[in-house]
Amino acid sequence: MHLWLIRPLVDDFVAGRISERQGMRYFLASTLLILFQTQYALWWGPRSGWLFYFELAALALISCIGTLECWKVHQGNDFVLKVLCLSVPAGIRVFILSLAFGLLLNFYADSLFDHHTFRNPDLAYDFVSYVSFIGFTLYYWRLLYQGIATISKAKSVATLA
Repeated sequence: MHLWLIRPLVDDFVAGRISERQGMRYFLASTLLILFQTQYALWWGPRSGWLFYFELAALALISCIGTLECWKVHQGNDFVLKVLCLSVPAGIRVFILSLAFGLLLNFYADSLFDHHTFRNPDLAYDFVSYVSFIGFTLYYWRLLYQGIATISKAKSVATLA
Protein backbone atom coordinates (compact mmCIF):
# COMPACT_ATOMS: atom_id res chain seq x y z
CA MET A 1 0.00 0.00 0.00
CA HIS A 2 1.39 3.35 -1.02
CA LEU A 3 0.68 5.91 1.68
CA TRP A 4 2.73 8.86 0.52
CA LEU A 5 4.05 8.58 -3.02
CA ILE A 6 1.45 8.73 -5.77
CA ARG A 7 3.67 7.71 -8.69
CA PRO A 8 4.24 4.10 -7.51
CA LEU A 9 0.47 3.72 -7.04
CA VAL A 10 -0.11 5.03 -10.56
CA ASP A 11 2.48 2.56 -11.84
CA ASP A 12 0.68 -0.29 -10.02
CA PHE A 13 -2.62 0.72 -11.63
CA VAL A 14 -1.07 0.90 -15.09
CA ALA A 15 0.53 -2.52 -14.59
CA GLY A 16 -2.74 -3.99 -13.27
CA ARG A 17 -1.26 -4.80 -9.87
CA ILE A 18 -4.11 -3.36 -7.74
CA SER A 19 -6.40 -6.19 -6.65
CA GLU A 20 -9.97 -5.95 -5.38
CA ARG A 21 -8.71 -6.58 -1.83
CA GLN A 22 -6.17 -3.76 -2.17
CA GLY A 23 -8.92 -1.49 -3.48
CA MET A 24 -10.99 -2.32 -0.39
CA ARG A 25 -8.01 -1.47 1.81
CA TYR A 26 -7.52 1.86 0.05
CA PHE A 27 -11.24 2.57 0.48
CA LEU A 28 -11.00 1.79 4.20
CA ALA A 29 -7.91 3.97 4.56
CA SER A 30 -9.64 6.79 2.68
CA THR A 31 -12.74 6.46 4.88
CA LEU A 32 -10.65 6.64 8.06
CA LEU A 33 -8.63 9.59 6.74
CA ILE A 34 -11.80 11.54 5.96
CA LEU A 35 -13.23 10.65 9.37
CA PHE A 36 -10.10 11.79 11.20
CA GLN A 37 -9.77 14.95 9.11
CA THR A 38 -13.37 15.89 9.84
CA GLN A 39 -13.06 15.09 13.52
CA TYR A 40 -9.70 16.86 13.71
CA ALA A 41 -11.37 20.07 12.52
CA LEU A 42 -13.83 19.71 15.38
CA TRP A 43 -11.05 19.27 17.96
CA TRP A 44 -10.58 23.01 17.82
CA GLY A 45 -14.18 23.51 18.98
CA PRO A 46 -15.13 24.79 22.42
CA ARG A 47 -15.89 21.37 23.90
CA SER A 48 -13.84 18.27 23.27
CA GLY A 49 -13.87 16.09 26.36
CA TRP A 50 -14.00 12.34 26.74
CA LEU A 51 -17.23 12.08 24.72
CA PHE A 52 -15.46 13.51 21.71
CA TYR A 53 -12.70 10.90 21.90
CA PHE A 54 -15.23 8.13 22.54
CA GLU A 55 -17.16 9.18 19.45
CA LEU A 56 -14.00 9.28 17.34
CA ALA A 57 -13.02 5.77 18.46
CA ALA A 58 -16.57 4.47 17.94
CA LEU A 59 -16.84 5.98 14.45
CA ALA A 60 -13.46 4.55 13.46
CA LEU A 61 -14.46 1.10 14.74
CA ILE A 62 -17.84 1.26 12.99
CA SER A 63 -16.14 2.31 9.73
CA CYS A 64 -13.65 -0.57 9.94
CA ILE A 65 -16.35 -3.13 10.74
CA GLY A 66 -18.68 -1.67 8.11
CA THR A 67 -16.04 -1.86 5.41
CA LEU A 68 -15.07 -5.42 6.34
CA GLU A 69 -18.70 -6.59 6.51
CA CYS A 70 -19.43 -5.01 3.12
CA TRP A 71 -16.33 -6.75 1.78
CA LYS A 72 -17.49 -10.12 3.16
CA VAL A 73 -20.92 -9.92 1.52
CA HIS A 74 -19.45 -8.54 -1.73
CA GLN A 75 -19.15 -10.96 -4.64
CA GLY A 76 -17.36 -10.46 -7.90
CA ASN A 77 -15.39 -7.42 -8.93
CA ASP A 78 -15.69 -3.68 -8.57
CA PHE A 79 -16.06 -3.48 -4.78
CA VAL A 80 -14.79 0.09 -4.62
CA LEU A 81 -16.97 1.18 -7.53
CA LYS A 82 -20.06 -0.33 -5.88
CA VAL A 83 -19.40 1.06 -2.43
CA LEU A 84 -18.57 4.53 -3.76
CA CYS A 85 -21.68 4.68 -5.95
CA LEU A 86 -23.91 3.37 -3.15
CA SER A 87 -22.39 5.88 -0.74
CA VAL A 88 -24.01 8.78 -2.60
CA PRO A 89 -27.69 7.88 -2.01
CA ALA A 90 -26.81 6.49 1.43
CA GLY A 91 -24.93 9.69 2.27
CA ILE A 92 -27.80 11.87 1.05
CA ARG A 93 -30.29 9.94 3.21
CA VAL A 94 -28.06 10.22 6.26
CA PHE A 95 -27.40 13.90 5.58
CA ILE A 96 -31.12 14.73 5.35
CA LEU A 97 -31.90 12.69 8.47
CA SER A 98 -29.04 14.24 10.44
CA LEU A 99 -29.95 17.73 9.23
CA ALA A 100 -33.57 17.27 10.35
CA PHE A 101 -32.43 15.85 13.69
CA GLY A 102 -29.91 18.65 14.16
CA LEU A 103 -32.47 21.35 13.42
CA LEU A 104 -34.99 19.81 15.81
CA LEU A 105 -32.34 19.44 18.46
CA ASN A 106 -31.24 23.03 17.97
CA PHE A 107 -34.76 24.46 18.10
CA TYR A 108 -35.79 22.47 21.18
CA ALA A 109 -32.46 22.26 23.00
CA ASP A 110 -33.37 24.93 25.56
CA SER A 111 -36.58 23.20 26.56
CA LEU A 112 -35.16 19.66 26.45
CA PHE A 113 -31.81 20.29 28.12
CA ASP A 114 -32.39 22.47 31.14
CA HIS A 115 -31.46 22.24 34.82
CA HIS A 116 -34.91 20.86 35.69
CA THR A 117 -34.37 17.84 33.49
CA PHE A 118 -30.61 17.32 33.79
CA ARG A 119 -28.08 18.13 36.46
CA ASN A 120 -25.63 19.05 33.69
CA PRO A 121 -27.64 20.07 30.60
CA ASP A 122 -24.54 20.85 28.53
CA LEU A 123 -23.18 17.34 29.07
CA ALA A 124 -26.58 15.82 28.25
CA TYR A 125 -26.75 17.86 25.03
CA ASP A 126 -23.21 16.81 24.08
CA PHE A 127 -24.03 13.16 24.84
CA VAL A 128 -27.15 13.19 22.65
CA SER A 129 -25.24 14.96 19.87
CA TYR A 130 -22.34 12.53 19.90
CA VAL A 131 -24.50 9.42 20.21
CA SER A 132 -26.68 10.59 17.33
CA PHE A 133 -23.63 10.75 15.05
CA ILE A 134 -22.82 7.18 16.01
CA GLY A 135 -26.40 6.21 15.11
CA PHE A 136 -26.21 8.01 11.77
CA THR A 137 -22.93 6.26 11.00
CA LEU A 138 -24.47 2.86 11.81
CA TYR A 139 -27.40 3.67 9.53
CA TYR A 140 -25.03 4.72 6.72
CA TRP A 141 -23.08 1.48 6.88
CA ARG A 142 -26.30 -0.53 7.11
CA LEU A 143 -27.49 1.08 3.87
CA LEU A 144 -24.17 0.28 2.14
CA TYR A 145 -24.26 -3.30 3.42
CA GLN A 146 -27.84 -3.81 2.21
CA GLY A 147 -27.00 -2.39 -1.21
CA ILE A 148 -23.94 -4.55 -1.69
CA ALA A 149 -25.75 -7.64 -0.39
CA THR A 150 -28.62 -7.01 -2.82
CA ILE A 151 -26.20 -6.62 -5.75
CA SER A 152 -24.34 -9.79 -4.76
CA LYS A 153 -27.56 -11.75 -4.37
CA ALA A 154 -28.86 -10.57 -7.75
CA LYS A 155 -25.57 -11.46 -9.43
CA SER A 156 -25.49 -14.94 -7.88
CA VAL A 157 -29.11 -15.57 -8.99
CA ALA A 158 -28.24 -14.35 -12.49
CA THR A 159 -25.20 -16.65 -12.56
CA LEU A 160 -27.32 -19.65 -11.59
CA ALA A 161 -29.94 -18.90 -14.26
